[in-house]
Amino acid sequence: MGSPYLNSDESIILSTHNILIDAAVSEMILTNRRLLIVDSGNVRFQHKEMSFAAIETVTTMESGSGDPAISLAVFARSGGTNPMQLVFSQQLRSQRTGERDEWAQKIKEQVDLLPVGTAPEYADFAADEAEDLKKLIESGGAPAEAVDKNPPASSGPRSKTSISSRNPPAAPGKKLLIATTAIVVIILLIAGAAFIYPVFMSPKTSVTPPPVTPAPTTKATMVPVTTAVITAAPTPVPAVTPVQTPGSLPAAVTTSQPQTDNSGNGVWVRIGYDGEYIGTIGVGGRLREVTGTGDHFYQIPAAINDIVEVSIQKLDTAGLPMTVEIFNNGKMIKNKTIMTPKGTLAITVDLKTA
Repeated sequence: MGSPYLNSDESIILSTHNILIDAAVSEMILTNRRLLIVDSGNVRFQHKEMSFAAIETVTTMESGSGDPAISLAVFARSGGTNPMQLVFSQQLRSQRTGERDEWAQKIKEQVDLLPVGTAPEYADFAADEAEDLKKLIESGGAPAEAVDKNPPASSGPRSKTSISSRNPPAAPGKKLLIATTAIVVIILLIAGAAFIYPVFMSPKTSVTPPPVTPAPTTKATMVPVTTAVITAAPTPVPAVTPVQTPGSLPAAVTTSQPQTDNSGNGVWVRIGYDGEYIGTIGVGGRLREVTGTGDHFYQIPAAINDIVEVSIQKLDTAGLPMTVEIFNNGKMIKNKTIMTPKGTLAITVDLKTA
């Protein structure tokens, strides 16, 4: 989408960083015309903007991890509204509640300043990006700088002063190469997603200790996480005995939780949800994306003084519970459950103090 620019009649009111939006760490800029959201991982090509006419309500809340957050109800092109959470991810020994309250108040003030009778606008970012990709593939090329589907309330001439000077415009001779490379990468990612996710994002079972008993009970259709439940125990535990027979396997996966002495060594994350989910897990600077449905375990390589970070979002509008549990050397040290449709659950755990 290119680097965001200020219009000639536009000024910055607030700006901040380390905001968690849809499992992505972003920066936010509030001007007197719009709300800008910049992906911290790719400032040049990943920015979104939202007109105040697209916001119906602004509500302060707390995320599943206890971090201060703002919930926006934004108008959808298909009708109604979609929830959008802006989570002010808290770092150690820092409090961002006051910052969240200031942002909520300023956004409300800008919405209230809209003239009476202003027509609502929509903010369907996922639909806009899919439409842009479709047009790029059909045309066989791409413009030097794509146009955002959610223009600000006033479309005056743009200033030549970039909001983010970290990414100056590419030289004319390189624009075609950049656009072509971006299209090829996107097509390859879409075509290979079905093969990449099973290899890299599936729960890791190769690092578990050897099973106590032979493995005739394991079937080709078993969920890999069930191996982690029944194989690491040095002594039998009656609660997990039904898992060793194929007929009772589903009940063990959905109802039993790993015990202190049979979950294996190291740090493990269990995600339990009947619908689809996506998110990131890991420690600071070493996060990886996970996606799936059902009950899964994931192992996280971590040192004793690392901080474990987990952020998982529900991909459907069902009000079913989604639970995330974190285990360290077989002992559960933290867990959270949410039921909000399309909600995001975030957990941060310091292994030194957990």
